Order: sequence, then C-alpha cells, then structure tokens
Amino acid sequence: CTDASPGHFATTGSTQQTACAKGSYAATGGLSECAQCEGGTYQNDTGATGCRACEKGSYCEPGASRPLPCEGGSYSDKTDLSAASQCTPAAPGHIAARGSTEQTACGEGSFASGTRNEVCELCVEGSYQGAT
Repeated sequence: CTDASPGHFATTGSTQQTACAKGSYAATGGLSECAQCEGGTYQNDTGATGCRACEKGSYCEPGASRPLPCEGGSYSDKTDLSAASQCTPAAPGHIAARGSTEQTACGEGSFASGTRNEVCELCVEGSYQGAT
C-alpha cells in the first residue's frame, strides 16, 4: 500500500487518496484524516499542507475556508483573530466600515456618539462641530 501524500488522506480500505477540504490540511503524508485549521487561520485551497494567517480587518473561526470581515463599527490591524467579538469597536467620534483595518475620525461638522459606529452623522441646524 502507498501512503497518502501531504495535503491528502486515505481511510482504511481506500483505493485512492482524497485531497483535504478547504479549511483543513495534512502537513505530512500517511494520514487517515485532515486537521482543521485553528482559529485565526484559514485555508481556501484543497489539498493543503498548512493554513494561512487570517487577514487584517477580518477574523477566521476554526476550520475557516476564508477570512470573514470585521463587522461595521469595528476594525482590526491583527492577523490572528478567531471571532467577530475580537474586532476592536470604533471609539466615540470615530467610524469603521465593514472589514476596516483602522478607525477613522469624523470630520468637521459631523459626529459619532457611542461606540461601533459605521457612519458619522451631520450636526443638525443650529449646532456645529469644529476640528477634533
């Protein structure tokens, strides 16, 4: 019998090897199953021998086949997040679009109160906001 190649597995009685699915890998040959990518990593190819680091502005749950963007109102400049809750909330006076790697301050004449804002609101008639 022949050992399964790295990136593949073979179960008992197999007549051929099978490539590891997206979100999993086999670092060495001769395995009967593929390992799931850990949280903070992903694999978007089949037949992989390892997982990729997650991307900035995203998180990767265990077994991820692609990075998922941080929700609007949050951001991340890290590449090892494993859950949406690990994305950083935008601070008051700042916004962050979906998948952002940093927060952005609201401009003059606008504001963002509270945290996790996606858009700045314009000051209403009779009020103003100068440079911050």
